[in-house]
Amino acid sequence: MIMVVFAHVLTFGFKMNDSFISQLFVTFRMPMFFFISGYIAYKGVERWDGAFYKKMLKKKAIVQIIPATVFWLLFVLWLSNDQMSPWDYIAQRGFIGYWFTYTLLVFFVIYYTISLIANKMPLSVGGRFMDIALVLIALLGITTYIVLTAAVRTLYLYTFSILNACIYFQFFVFGILSRKYLEGFEKMLNKDWVIAGAMVVFVACLFILFHPIIAARTPGILSKLCQREIVRYAGLIIVFAFFFKHASFFNRDNWFVKSLLFVGRRTLDIYLIHFFFMPYDNPIIGLESQMFVIQLLVATALSVVVVAVSLAISRIIRMSSFLGHYLLGAKREEKN
Repeated sequence: MIMVVFAHVLTFGFKMNDSFISQLFVTFRMPMFFFISGYIAYKGVERWDGAFYKKMLKKKAIVQIIPATVFWLLFVLWLSNDQMSPWDYIAQRGFIGYWFTYTLLVFFVIYYTISLIANKMPLSVGGRFMDIALVLIALLGITTYIVLTAAVRTLYLYTFSILNACIYFQFFVFGILSRKYLEGFEKMLNKDWVIAGAMVVFVACLFILFHPIIAARTPGILSKLCQREIVRYAGLIIVFAFFFKHASFFNRDNWFVKSLLFVGRRTLDIYLIHFFFMPYDNPIIGLESQMFVIQLLVATALSVVVVAVSLAISRIIRMSSFLGHYLLGAKREEKN
């Protein structure tokens, strides 16, 4: 979640969309977010029946729709002014930063529905059916993205996250399949050539995308393939492998690890609240021309402050069980 806030500080706040550091984090930030969501979402096919399906849909609808809609509308009102009414903001910018929660809900519905259908089949057949169906839908999403971006005006397709859903579903599926076949996935991450290969590919893609001479001489189709697929999978594997190989670090009992784990548990809270505390359209003069390390330090410092303020607001909201449940998706405390 800190990476998401960090990226938003750079792009929304400092207007450094085209800087190397911003583009670097964009390569794997959202793919990683959807991958983790799919990884956590996985449930064995044998668990899915009608009652479980309805329970999961209801749970996700409460968590994904109600909080996002409330904060989205509040944020639209927050941004509106004499020049642009709330309706203008919605028409021109759609879900703004809250597109992720709506898109993720669509992914859950697709996955849950396929799992329910697979449950009606023999276990050996149902498992394969789920794999094939998810992969085919992911490929359909990629194809739809390519066709739409080539043939249609894309403003509203981006605004209401249709294109985002098409291109990011593949990473959600990758997360599901990685969790389903965890033993094989862990073996892959333990192979040195896989990690080394991912690093080499990632660096090569960075040169293709950002080095002025190489980028100018790279065929357009290869450049788009690197930007939309190759660099994202390579970056995703590198980041996940880092946390996988250092899992023991997160089992330590110290304040730093506890803080990181707490931020992880409050991911949705931070995501919903942090938009209100971003330094919108306040670029720091000269920051874009500074060294990579200086940009990293400044953006990280402000990101930590934004996360801390968001957590403070979250704690205040959670003082009410009702508001915590419907605004932040928290479990309601059972009355004795």
